[in-house]
Amino acid sequence: MKKIVFSALIVVVVVLIVLYIFFPRHTKANMTKSDDTQQPNDAERFALEYPLVGRDNIFVFRTAAQAADILGHGTGVVFMGIKDCPWCQQYAVFLNDVAREMKIDKIFYCDIGEDRQNNTDSYRKITGILSDFLQYDDEGRPKVYVPDLSIVTRGTITGHDFETSKETLGCSTPQEYWTGERINALKERLREGLKKSTIQISQPCNVCNH
Repeated sequence: MKKIVFSALIVVVVVLIVLYIFFPRHTKANMTKSDDTQQPNDAERFALEYPLVGRDNIFVFRTAAQAADILGHGTGVVFMGIKDCPWCQQYAVFLNDVAREMKIDKIFYCDIGEDRQNNTDSYRKITGILSDFLQYDDEGRPKVYVPDLSIVTRGTITGHDFETSKETLGCSTPQEYWTGERINALKERLREGLKKSTIQISQPCNVCNH
């Protein structure tokens, strides 16, 4: 009888040890699996949409309504583009390079395509705020052609750039347009615009009708 009881105790101890060892690992495995299925952060998401930039970027997604609020009342760098626009794809690379060089902590990014197409309230608000800086469509209305970049300080537009948004000087591709000289000129213009702002430091395309 004592042997039976002793054997039973051994079995119980072994089972408890197995449970102790197995379940923490099992829980950890589930947590890892759960982490793997989480949504990508903004930098990862931007890299998926703008693969030329890669994951080492500082872009933060904003809706058109949020972009309008920043342009009208906030401070920051607002980049409006369309992910399917090859000119935006290339422009984002140069913008990210300069912003990181100057230790800007983030660039607000808004894909303006759908709002522009539907002429939403947020889009109209944006064109109203930027009316003095935008180009005009064939009907004489201000339009956000992309890529479009605004540097805003406390609701005042202190810098704006839309190179290659509408005029590409006869070049059919960004690779053809962006010579070393033009890249250097753009980057220097962006540096000067950022230097004049109070942003905290230290922390035409057939596909998209841009």
